[in-house]
Amino acid sequence: MPQSRRNFLHTAAVITGTAACSTKNVFSAEEKKTLHPFSDWKEGFLDIHHISTGRGESTFIIAPDGTTMLIDAGDLADGRAEETVLPRLPNGSKLPGEWIAEYIKRFAKPHLDYVMLTHFHSDHIGSVPKTGAKKSAAGYVLTGISEVAEYISIGKIIDRCFPNYDYPTRKQVEGSNKSFFADYLAFADYQRKNRKTVFEKFIPGSKEQFTLKTSPAKYPFTIQNIAANAIVWTGKGTETKTVIPQETVLDENVYSCSVKISYGNFAYFQGGDICGLPVKRDVETAIADVTGKIDVMSMNHHAYSDSANPHFLSILRPRIMVIPVWDTWHPHISALTRMTDKNIYPDERLTFATGMHKDNIERLGDLATSIVSPQGHTVIRVTDGGAKYRVFVLDSSVEVPKVLFATEEISATANGGP
Repeated sequence: MPQSRRNFLHTAAVITGTAACSTKNVFSAEEKKTLHPFSDWKEGFLDIHHISTGRGESTFIIAPDGTTMLIDAGDLADGRAEETVLPRLPNGSKLPGEWIAEYIKRFAKPHLDYVMLTHFHSDHIGSVPKTGAKKSAAGYVLTGISEVAEYISIGKIIDRCFPNYDYPTRKQVEGSNKSFFADYLAFADYQRKNRKTVFEKFIPGSKEQFTLKTSPAKYPFTIQNIAANAIVWTGKGTETKTVIPQETVLDENVYSCSVKISYGNFAYFQGGDICGLPVKRDVETAIADVTGKIDVMSMNHHAYSDSANPHFLSILRPRIMVIPVWDTWHPHISALTRMTDKNIYPDERLTFATGMHKDNIERLGDLATSIVSPQGHTVIRVTDGGAKYRVFVLDSSVEVPKVLFATEEISATANGGP
């Protein structure tokens, strides 16, 4: 909800007074000669691409041995007024699912070993447009993840409640994406029967559901499943606890899947649209207690007002925060205040976004460029066995994205680093 001018000016002043270090553009001597396409992945690198399409969230990961994973593939097409969302990126000639597929093919082979769908909202899996919907040969609508699968083969898709889709209730799940849910089920059925794609339910507490496919023993790499359906790993073996009882039916966001990715000293967190505020919707607190320190995170719920509660931030203490943006209220001033408040945790931090709506730039003023800058495809490249990483921002307005920004190397510290 929009806040009063007085409250906005107050929180803006808080941010101005507590802002972390600036996003200084640091290139090597060779890189300074010219902007260039992002260099190819090499064995031993962990690349995490936060893809900017303007219409949802999608993260593409290449693990150190070449194993590939996609987290979400959104396409918000179900009736939102155009003036409230970003323009389609890089342009409107293709839908987001096809652009995501093009992006993947630019940096890797056209195959995904894993897809993790955090939850069923349209900005994470796709939705049916009111007019002009494209359909597959099998008859289901092509949008988001179903469109990605037209161009990219997929080994395994993991969502939060396959096969019954009844957590907390079937009515709640169906209602979370009314335009696309039936098509999603048809898509899943077709993929399983005709393309041999495996579908599984996300298992909180497991670290065996996403494993390296080529060289599992060669690299110190794990993906720990933290939570789904408001059921959270306790940190002991595969034990879990229910944070919000099943009979308390809330919105889809609180049931999002979340993972912690570790590579050597480096750790990364992604939790879809989990919430930390108010108390009745708070899963962040329990998740923080078992996740611990991380280096980089994708901000929960697009850094909206109900995310990034103080306890969550004080435990994870992210050095880099990436905001997946499509809406005019991403990020929200209240979340941004907490994200930059050194009273919550004193560490230096940098904040990036996959885009910024013109209305939010006007609303935030100088903060939009002084704190959340620059914007575009935001890539984390982890090297040296997980000891170091850099952040790159790629131009999302062109079909062949080139590097706009690069940080210097940063030491990974989450898993016992310096």
